This record gives sequence, C-alpha cells and structure tokens, in this order.
Amino acid sequence: MMTLRKATAADKPRITEISSQIWDGEDYVPEVLDNWLADPSGEVIVAIVDGKLISFARRSYLLPGYAWFEGARTDPAYRNTGVAQEISRYFLEAVQRERADRIGLSTYIDNEASIHIIEKNGFRKVASYVYIEAAHDAAIRREGHPCDRVQQVPLEEAIEFILNSKSLHASHGHFPHSWKFSPFERDPGLVLSKMEHLLGIKESGRLIGLLCVGGSLRSKGECSINFIDGRADAIEELLRHIIYLATDTRLVEMMVPKNEATQAPALLSLQQMGFTVWNDFAPDVFVYERQP
Repeated sequence: MMTLRKATAADKPRITEISSQIWDGEDYVPEVLDNWLADPSGEVIVAIVDGKLISFARRSYLLPGYAWFEGARTDPAYRNTGVAQEISRYFLEAVQRERADRIGLSTYIDNEASIHIIEKNGFRKVASYVYIEAAHDAAIRREGHPCDRVQQVPLEEAIEFILNSKSLHASHGHFPHSWKFSPFERDPGLVLSKMEHLLGIKESGRLIGLLCVGGSLRSKGECSINFIDGRADAIEELLRHIIYLATDTRLVEMMVPKNEATQAPALLSLQQMGFTVWNDFAPDVFVYERQP
C-alpha cells in the first residue's frame, strides 16, 4: 500500500540517495533540499511503500495564484508503478483547494516518461527554450572583460524593455529564473525583485540592451542569466561583462526562448561566441501549464 506524507529532515538521506541516481549523480536536489524543507510557501511530498521512501516531489508558488511543480524523482526500482501519478494527483487536489488559477512546470526533452505523465494530466506545452551554458573551463570564459557602458537599469525601465522585447514574445510571456518560469505580465515587479542585477547599455539615453541576472536556484557556484535582449553589439558587450563578473563561478547558464516561429535575438550571438548547448541549438526545455 502506498501512502503520501510531507517530507521531514529525517528523510534527507533517502531523498539524497534517490537523487544520486539522477543526471549521472549530478542532480541539484541535494543542494536545495534544506531550503525546500524550510520554505513555508511550499511542500515536499514523499511516497512510502512498505515503509520505504520510493519517490518525492515539490510544489510551491512562484507568484500569487501561480503554482509550480518540480523535483519529481522516483527510485528506478519503482518506476512505472504509478507513484508519480499519485503525487501529481495529490498536488493537483492541493492547489485546487488553495484556489490557484494556474499551474506550471518544466522538463527536459529527454524525460519522456515525465512528459507522458505531464500530458496525461492535462498540461499543455506553452513555451520552449534552448538550455545554454559555459563551464569554468570553456574558452568563452576567458574572453570576459568589463564594459564601461554597462550600467544598472531602474526597475520600471527594465520592465518596459522586457514587455516590448522579442525574447518575451518568443517565450509567450514567460520569464525564466534558472529552471523555473514565471508569467511575466502577471507581476513584473515581483518577478524582477528576484534578480540580483538589471544591467543595461544605453545610447543617446535609450536602452539598447538589457541583461538580468538572478542567483542560481540550484547551486551557489552557478551564475544564472535570466534575460538578455537588445541590439546585437549590446548583447555581446553585456555577455562579456557578466562573464567577467562571474569569473569565480563554476557555471554560467541561461534559458533562451525559441519556438517553431521565432527565437530570441541573443541566440545567434551566443552561438557565434561559442557557448555550449546540449541539443544543437534546438529547443530542449519545455514549459507546461494547466488550470487546476
């Protein structure tokens, strides 16, 4: 018989054990688990069979009324047992009680089993991204330098730029923060309040490029570029500037929107500069949503 309950600190060793079998042992969950367990706005649910923890997942709220599901993991020995479906059903019922008006989640293209469950539960793909990174030993990491034209951008100016950007259009209105994605127009100020830097370049008083950096939600050793758009030369200058600032980080990562019809302007610059991708610059991270 399967039972579901809220995770406690005593579950950490078993959760970490399951995570060690994900992503070739490089799963991010152990690094964020303490924060997850301490976060009063969300909960980690575990599934127990015959006294053994076999699966877990987390839910929270990115914005008021906008629920987010993440971190679903199952012991490989218990896959295809329906446990993920049971946790999903529990989460859906919970957010319905809490009167959330929309639920979101993201997944990688190779995660076919999860995509099957996601779509079976009525989620619809609403945005797609290319995951791009530069590890510490990548050639591009040696090409960063400070740019005198880069300046901090006031919040309202950043909001206006993003709302009118090709990137936001290509993402169907979603703003990434690592592997989480918020509907930007729902509360632009709250979304950007989670950013550490709003950096821009102006020409004749007009903003021609904007880059938003937020702390990584997965690892303290990572720099997460959450938005970059503008004129090609400004994009390149902003990227080289942030690479310089991120000299000591293990990884610089970003999600760049691309779909069948359009893509973010930065994608070509990133390709030309030698950033690394996992899927030949084709979309490989998908955002799904549904109503409760």
